[in-house]
Amino acid sequence: MKTTPMLLLALLVIVSTGCSAAWEARQAALSAPTADVAGTWTGTTTGEDKPFPITLTLEQNGKDVTGVIRIAGRPSGRVRGSVRGEILDIWFTTSPHDGGELWVQQDNMMTSNAFGRHFTLRRSSR
Repeated sequence: MKTTPMLLLALLVIVSTGCSAAWEARQAALSAPTADVAGTWTGTTTGEDKPFPITLTLEQNGKDVTGVIRIAGRPSGRVRGSVRGEILDIWFTTSPHDGGELWVQQDNMMTSNAFGRHFTLRRSSR
């Protein structure tokens, strides 16, 4: 019966290590120089049966960001947000709880759940 506690302890160590690595990566992204997110970003949703095209057009003034997002070719709304290092916090201006975090690396941006979708974007123009 000593096997079960040992297996649980081993599992706890593995999970803690994974969480620690994710936390460290997020802290490094937040501490990086402020990303330049101005321009037009295009891509598609991922992880769904039917991917939708997404276009995000942003203007940036220091850390503040404003713009428009189009999902599936339709005007979806105005957005606003702020940049902290390589992290863009963005939300609809009409619904501040509908948005999320996007990780920015040069001309690529990705999220696992912003605006209720998983997507990757690439800057198509500045």
